[in-house]
Amino acid sequence: MKKAKLVIITSIVLTVVLSFVLVLQPLSAASERIVVSGTEFSIGGNRIWMNGANTPWNSWNDFGGNFNYDWWDSHFQEMHDNGMNSARVWITCSGEVGINIDDSGYVSGATSAHWKDLDSLFEIAQNRGIYIMATLISFDHFKNTYTTYQKWRNMITNPSNVDSFVENYVTPFTNRYKDNSYLWSIDLCNEPDWIYENAECGQLDWSYLQDYFAKSAVAIHENSDVLVTVGTAMIKYNSDTCPGAEGNKVSDAALQSVVDSSEAKLDFYSTHYYDWMEEYWGDIFYQSPTTYGLENTKPNMVGENPAVGTSGHTITEDYESCYQNGWQGAMAWTSNGVDSNGNMSNLGPATSAFRDNHYELVFPSGDSTKTPTMGTSTETSIPTDSITDKPTETPSIETPSTDTTCSIGYNIQNDWGAGATIQVIINNNGVAAIDGWNLEWIFSGTQEIINLWAGNYTQDGSAVLVSDSGWNSNISAGGSISFGFNINYTDVNEKPTSFTLNGEACNVE
Repeated sequence: MKKAKLVIITSIVLTVVLSFVLVLQPLSAASERIVVSGTEFSIGGNRIWMNGANTPWNSWNDFGGNFNYDWWDSHFQEMHDNGMNSARVWITCSGEVGINIDDSGYVSGATSAHWKDLDSLFEIAQNRGIYIMATLISFDHFKNTYTTYQKWRNMITNPSNVDSFVENYVTPFTNRYKDNSYLWSIDLCNEPDWIYENAECGQLDWSYLQDYFAKSAVAIHENSDVLVTVGTAMIKYNSDTCPGAEGNKVSDAALQSVVDSSEAKLDFYSTHYYDWMEEYWGDIFYQSPTTYGLENTKPNMVGENPAVGTSGHTITEDYESCYQNGWQGAMAWTSNGVDSNGNMSNLGPATSAFRDNHYELVFPSGDSTKTPTMGTSTETSIPTDSITDKPTETPSIETPSTDTTCSIGYNIQNDWGAGATIQVIINNNGVAAIDGWNLEWIFSGTQEIINLWAGNYTQDGSAVLVSDSGWNSNISAGGSISFGFNINYTDVNEKPTSFTLNGEACNVE
């Protein structure tokens, strides 16, 4: 009897200990990672284009400071609803909060509040389907208007202190979140150019910054598959060929001359652009990366740009031209309006339009995490008894013959049990263009559309009518268009079996 009691007590103790250990672990997302594929990004074997924005902070130095879970949660959902798949977030803004650094510049780690808030950030990112580019530090850390600037100058100019930052912060950060696919990249520093150029930031030599970049890149690559970049402010420090180029300070050769390792490298370039730069280098969005002055050996994206659009162009034109010219993404400044360069009202229509025009690039089929989960959000699935005005009789749709001039692809992109994301493709198999379209179908269950893009819809019980948005009204002979939507449902989510396009029954692929 005593032996049995001992076994039970031991089991209880182990359970409590194990539960406690599990609580301490950061959330991870068991899914495909974004990787480099030549000069593009891909996920699950499919190309992905980073249709994103800077969301640098809500409250300056959020993580370990005044972090607001509800704000980040609702804002990431708003970003996802506006077609965005990524955000660039400043993990520390000025170095005054979060990271433990002493007067000599030695870094011993980070505060528990910092880690706790970051755990929440990556939980939210996972729930809301937003990939994070995590910017670890900024030129602001070295700026003499902030209280800890001398500590950070002491850190970056002392190789031993750089080692302490890499060993006690960069590596723990990487290991803590490397299994969460929503940490898709680490931006080692925001606009290091100003640390080199500006007296208020110390005018520190590039060799100090390169030591930090090289050592950090090696640590990140040796411990994870997370991608590494640096957000350079000006192309002249990221190029050997642009007008006035001062050499690519973050090239593989430059970093590997500091640390003799093939892992001392950036995985992609993420240069910034604002209108004042046009005089020197032209508008970045209307040139290819190589014409602008970047190497064509790895992906190139625009890491910052005004959300109101560049001079003489709308932000919608900028994003589309960015893609057409061979860039792999854009992250406008900002989604939340931290200054006069724009906010969601400016940016949302552009990112929504890009999603509508290039859905599979923004949310590829191979991306199993593209739709936010519903677990911790305020959203709820629609219960069966809340769906009203169901037709008392099931409307009929004529069964198409095999020689119809239209066919429909109905693809369930992602399904999380209480809702799903759907893509519909309308194929014009006829010999004449279709000018204006209305597509009708009937759901077989409780599916209810909650939002739809690249079209306008009405739903009456299970009967759905989707019409064109104007810009996509014409479907050329032999051509196709697509639209997408999210649904809530209960029980099962079966595909509709019949569709009519402008009154004509279509084949279902």
